[in-house]
Amino acid sequence: MAQTVTWHRFRPRLRGRLDDATLYEEASVYLKAREIMELALREASRRGSALTRNEQAVHYLKQHLTNQPEYLLATTILLAPAAAEAQRQMDKHQGGYKNREKRLFELIDFNDSFVDTVLALDKTTLETFTVRFRTEVDAYCERCGVSPFDDKQFDAIVHGLSREIAVYRAAEQLGYRVKMTSRVQDSMGIDMIITDPASKKSLNIDVKTHSSFHFRLLDLEHQRRIDEQKRLDCELAGYCTIRNGNNRHSVETMLLRIATDRLGPIRHYEFVDTTEFAKLLHSAIEHQGRYLF
Repeated sequence: MAQTVTWHRFRPRLRGRLDDATLYEEASVYLKAREIMELALREASRRGSALTRNEQAVHYLKQHLTNQPEYLLATTILLAPAAAEAQRQMDKHQGGYKNREKRLFELIDFNDSFVDTVLALDKTTLETFTVRFRTEVDAYCERCGVSPFDDKQFDAIVHGLSREIAVYRAAEQLGYRVKMTSRVQDSMGIDMIITDPASKKSLNIDVKTHSSFHFRLLDLEHQRRIDEQKRLDCELAGYCTIRNGNNRHSVETMLLRIATDRLGPIRHYEFVDTTEFAKLLHSAIEHQGRYLF
């Protein structure tokens, strides 16, 4: 029997110390997002699984999408059950498995929507966003009959995306032109393109946490795509230019290490102080920037 979603107004299970008045304030972005989700789900077919209906609801929202944060948040929550299932499959199988590309794009779509949502929210909302968002996602996954992200998976997603968002915001504040990439470019390891308007040099950026940067370099050396000296040079510089893809369709990408012990803390998805990041980005563009356009 096909599983369907029946929508009820609900009080999501709380993870954290937010009081009841804070959680359920009238006209909050979360309440608005739930109402938008209800509308989108009504437009979806009554047939098929919960994940199928979510996919149809997301398609409906993208046809009517605005930059209002409640629409972006509704889309992200609707994408969460499929993304959580995709993450489980990837963690379980590591390598090849059925519909790997589809699962990968489900994760990319969720991550991209998460980034768009955070960038659209005001600073006050972002102070409690991570806890609130987790609460909404857990409740909606449960409603769909899907296990939500576990703590390790969710924390890893937020940890990585917080650095990506911090880079985007800092680069814009510093006067660079920044463009988020398409899902195809994202699948090839490009999170964003940063251009220096003065020199016209650009970089295809793949934002890496401290540990993921280190282990990616070790993996590249093991594959003999870089030698030991280049790996050591990249570790010292904090960035490394590589080529991703095959011979016919390859792209030059820069791995950019975002290590808070060197660049300073990230709070509410932005650098507290962009001074050290500015030095890193200036060096990366000056030495490795290319005329991409």
